[in-house]
Amino acid sequence: MGLTQPITDETIRAEHSVLWGKAEQEYGDMFKVPFDVVFDINNRLRLLNVLRSWDGSGRVSSHLSAYMIPKDIVEEYVARFCDADVVVDDSPKEKRSDKYDAFIEWSKDHVFEQFTTEQLVEVSKFSYITTLKFIQESPHFRKIKKGLWEVRDAKADREAEKNR
Repeated sequence: MGLTQPITDETIRAEHSVLWGKAEQEYGDMFKVPFDVVFDINNRLRLLNVLRSWDGSGRVSSHLSAYMIPKDIVEEYVARFCDADVVVDDSPKEKRSDKYDAFIEWSKDHVFEQFTTEQLVEVSKFSYITTLKFIQESPHFRKIKKGLWEVRDAKADREAEKNR
């Protein structure tokens, strides 16, 4: 699994010449090429450079995900330069805010239960430090003692505070 042909400097130069040649022919002069076409050409050349550094291990979509190259360009070049069994994964990544929301929703189902910090790290799917900072600042958790936390009902706690 990997590249069907090596991507070299010469491959990238040849692709550069072809892409800019087509653009110049279509628009008459390289300085008249619209920005969106220039951006598209740059994305294609950047993708080739990224694919060149891919060692064939793991999924190509994981390797390319950080580069924000449009999916249609990725699919085109993966089909040209990668094995047939390489699949481009376009499933959306879970956002940090979604993880926080899921953690808070989980806490609502476990009100007044006690958990260790390690258990909360496992549930939250965050690092130890991030989870610790969140539970220290969140009204949904109350520290019982070092390393032990109680899940609280933040809304009920606010109501009780108002009634005092």
